[in-house]
Amino acid sequence: MVVTIGQESDVTKELLLRISKGDNRAFRTFFDTYYPRINRFISYIVRSNEVREEVVSDFFLTVWKHREKLCKIKDLDAYLYTIARHLALDSLRKILHCHIIEEIPLGIASADNTPEEQLLSEELCRAITQAVNQLPERCKLVFLMAKEQGLKYKEIAQILQISEKTVNAQMVIALKKLNLIMRQYMKSVFF
Repeated sequence: MVVTIGQESDVTKELLLRISKGDNRAFRTFFDTYYPRINRFISYIVRSNEVREEVVSDFFLTVWKHREKLCKIKDLDAYLYTIARHLALDSLRKILHCHIIEEIPLGIASADNTPEEQLLSEELCRAITQAVNQLPERCKLVFLMAKEQGLKYKEIAQILQISEKTVNAQMVIALKKLNLIMRQYMKSVFF
């Protein structure tokens, strides 16, 4: 069964109905579909691999425990991201350390590039990763959710429980800072 992430398709609704009735196979399909996305989202909040895996496990356990509610949820993604965010932040509070991600795999380089182009692409990738890692915590999270996950500002606002204007403001800050850092990088490389 193929489940479309981000849309409440008939297939997704049927899957949720089956899960709400305790169907383990349906839950396995749900797990296989949402694990990469939830794992990635939690990695933005929790740096430690061990803690992240524990939070991801807690996330799916929580969803299973509250499976009866799944059919009543109007915005599944917002619901799931809210659970993931709360669990991740709770884990950070417990261990008293607050970091986001270690590195962003951007995959800019192409196999068709010359060695020089490949080297420049790798340097650019490192520069972008460094620039993103220099952003303030909330700004970085908003930026990554928008650019890597492809979430809309409204979805980000719901997940993080902030206003759309705040999401927009954080994106403006992120883009200005990244633009400045990238200009400095380009000057150092080409001039």
